[in-house]
Amino acid sequence: MIFTSGCYCPIFQHKVLLLIDIVIVNYNSTSYLIECLESIYRHLGGISASIWVEDNASTDDVYQIKYRFPDVHLTCNSKNIGFAAAANQGMRKGRLSFVMLLNPDSYVLEGFFQNVLSFLENNPRVALVGPKILDKDGSIQGSARTFPTPLTALFGRSSLLTRMFPRNPISSANILTHACDGVQPMEVDWVSGACMVVRRSAIDQVGCFDERFFMYWEDADWCRRMQDSGLKVMYFPRAAIVHHVGGSSNHLIFRSRLEFHKSVYLLFEKYNPSALIPLKVLVMLGLCMRLCLISIWYHIAFHLMPEIPKSDCAADEKITTGKIVILRVIARLNIGGPTIHVHLLTTGLNPERYTSILVTGVISHREGDMRYLFPEDFPHLHVIPDLKRDLGLRADIRVLIQLFRLLRRFQPDIVHTHTAKAGFTARLAAIVYNRIFGKNVKLVHTFHGHVFRGYFNRFTSSLYVLVERLLAMFTDVVIAISPSQKTELVETYHVASHRKVCVVPLGFNLDPFLSCHRLKGQFRKKLGVSPKTLLIGIVGRLVPIKHHEMFLDAATLFLKRHPECDVRFVVVGDGECRDRLKSYCQEQRIAPYVIFGGWIQNVAGVYADLDVLALTSLNEGTPVSIIEAMAASVPVISTRVGGVADLIGDPEDATRSAAYHICNRGVACRPEDVDGFAKGLSYIAHENISEKRDRIQRARDYVIHNYSQERLVRDIESIYDNLAGN
Repeated sequence: MIFTSGCYCPIFQHKVLLLIDIVIVNYNSTSYLIECLESIYRHLGGISASIWVEDNASTDDVYQIKYRFPDVHLTCNSKNIGFAAAANQGMRKGRLSFVMLLNPDSYVLEGFFQNVLSFLENNPRVALVGPKILDKDGSIQGSARTFPTPLTALFGRSSLLTRMFPRNPISSANILTHACDGVQPMEVDWVSGACMVVRRSAIDQVGCFDERFFMYWEDADWCRRMQDSGLKVMYFPRAAIVHHVGGSSNHLIFRSRLEFHKSVYLLFEKYNPSALIPLKVLVMLGLCMRLCLISIWYHIAFHLMPEIPKSDCAADEKITTGKIVILRVIARLNIGGPTIHVHLLTTGLNPERYTSILVTGVISHREGDMRYLFPEDFPHLHVIPDLKRDLGLRADIRVLIQLFRLLRRFQPDIVHTHTAKAGFTARLAAIVYNRIFGKNVKLVHTFHGHVFRGYFNRFTSSLYVLVERLLAMFTDVVIAISPSQKTELVETYHVASHRKVCVVPLGFNLDPFLSCHRLKGQFRKKLGVSPKTLLIGIVGRLVPIKHHEMFLDAATLFLKRHPECDVRFVVVGDGECRDRLKSYCQEQRIAPYVIFGGWIQNVAGVYADLDVLALTSLNEGTPVSIIEAMAASVPVISTRVGGVADLIGDPEDATRSAAYHICNRGVACRPEDVDGFAKGLSYIAHENISEKRDRIQRARDYVIHNYSQERLVRDIESIYDNLAGN
């Protein structure tokens, strides 16, 4: 140790000049290296240092380092000799008391040198320290670990299982960073070679890196040799660097993966020399299989998904204007609330602050199409033909590849998904994209409804719940469209925590429905229905989850109980169940009283002539038809499922009837209770006109206050700004 009158260090309580050799091994990371060197000079704080850059035959103009930093000792090797050999080359040149090894794709933070060197000075038994290492987003890397075991392959710092279950007991035991309080130094098995500070005397005692390790795991081996010599290795969180993971290895991806697995086997063989041949073969085969799987992923990423020319990239706009780029994905633009919701968000966000890119699939031939909301010249609309409602392995793989290409092309800040199929494929693509390229795209998913009940058998439903739980681990914000839906997601299905799920009610352009009285009479005229006829309608897709059979069964009961009533039941919509429902009307002998209206684009005209809006679903998020009917001053009766309860409110008098309940803004009955639904229809048809008007007005006021498009856009922009750090 050399003491002179140099700078004042309050920890030492005397004036000292500390001397340190800083060794940086570079390979085609010169742009990062410049930032790294600038941070070193900025934070040395008067401490004397010799900086040795050992370059492994880079081709990115590394010689500029000599002109920018004339005091740096630059050595350019004629070939890539590997990290361990190049680091040894630099360590042997230096003669100072401490040696710092630092990756070029890193930069040190304020106070680093003073804190680390003071700690080593005051703790002479400590041979090597590793600082806290941060990702670009400020998250802490698992840089302090126990020595590897066979389970490290499955639960290592970067493994899929650890990313899916970051706090599992195996990973927690292996990644010691989790156990640190962030302040106190902690003795560990080994620390990452991305940054370590070691005593020169320890290097003299145990030797330099084992040069058989071309790259990776030489740090673990070095720390083990130090511990075997009775020296201490410490994790020191009071000093920190930022590390751009993979800044060097990204330039030789397959080579780096190959060397990683070769080094794993070398480490195993070095410390298990007496292992039986069958065990060595088994370990080698396992590593080969792991390497093959990883190579397949990288092949998909870099060959099947080539970079899009920068001139075509929407991210150029973001770079030049500072806008937040949103990649919004929905499975299909069929008639319904999700499409309306997506249209309002895609077109309603502030164009001065956001760039919106919409990705969608195609509808089936029996679904109504709302593509008309997006004209042919609509900017940033991308259709993936394979993105459909139905599952199909080959088609879904093609969807993932297409989504991956779009992620690479547009480089979004946020991916926001809508509907189950889009939520699965797009989030999975974004997770893999983040993992492979070290990106930090934020993920948002909106549950417009869910497929956990009423769609599949119990086993399949449980599988969907499990998939959503796994995806939610990687999702930054999960949006529920009603308080009831949040309760289901959090407490019933345990998809995500209360903190991660936020409620953002739907929003609509309600003006057509608030003023639809001007269209009164047109729909009845089209149907050939008298103005005096009681018109009870159901609006929505003709699919099993909507349970139209219950509506028709209730119509049958109503007709039997009120034969004198002039009534018609109109079914607005289309879908896979249309033919079966028409046949069912024939079987029930109610066909003369039921009208199938098909898809109607100007649905406001329908509500202008309806006397009652019915909904008989088995499961719902927030049904759009109820909101539209309330805005149009149409009485509502519905099964009490999903977000329906939030719309129609609490029962006013639960003792009035066990079959149905009169609620604050509508009438409700139990799911699949045909008798109760028919009795509820009877109540609405004959209730006191004053009570009906009061309930209709409360419903109208409620949706105006809670479901405007302005409120929706404002809420979503707030979420985006928080995620983007604005």
